[in-house]
Amino acid sequence: MAFRFQWPYFSEEFIQEAKTMLTNALNKGNKPAVIVDHITVKELDMGTLPPELEMLEMGELSMERFRGIFKLTYNGDAHIVLQTKVQANPMNVKKTDNPSYTRRGILAADQPLVVPMLLRISDFKLRGIIVLVVDQIKGITLVFKNDPLESVLVSSTFDSITPIQRFLQSEIEKQLRNLFQEDLPTAIHNLSQHRTSITTSKQEILSHARTARLC
Repeated sequence: MAFRFQWPYFSEEFIQEAKTMLTNALNKGNKPAVIVDHITVKELDMGTLPPELEMLEMGELSMERFRGIFKLTYNGDAHIVLQTKVQANPMNVKKTDNPSYTRRGILAADQPLVVPMLLRISDFKLRGIIVLVVDQIKGITLVFKNDPLESVLVSSTFDSITPIQRFLQSEIEKQLRNLFQEDLPTAIHNLSQHRTSITTSKQEILSHARTARLC
């Protein structure tokens, strides 16, 4: 059984909450030594193309709880823009006879230099097996049983320096693999619990209001 989503409109409140949780996740643990500042999610766009889910197994189904195992495939147009600062360390670059003023692009510094950087992550290609549990009270639990990241495009203000571009591509891929398997499930669960508590509070307020009118 396969599912296709009508990709919903994501409210500004949801996007802000998601950006905050992603920012916290990206700043957990050890960052690459080249990154010397806090990482901030400056932009989060969920895109227009939804993921595809194929049901492999349904373990539980009731009004209060659902549990299933799915194959997830995503090749959409979502993207993330990160902002931070990096240290451009001295690099051994091939010397050239051309004068420096004739060379194009960003040049590596002769001494360590801290510079701001914008980094855009896009063209996500995901393929993985997930365990999805939706509980009316406890919220949503989503766990990847494998590494779902097949490829991703990382571009930054340092794309003109090939060694730095390759380094950032490699490091961001490592961070994303860890994010998908460890931090994202926690973020989704916490976000769903927050949403559940808001919905429960609204229902309680409406219930009290109806009781007050009856009295």
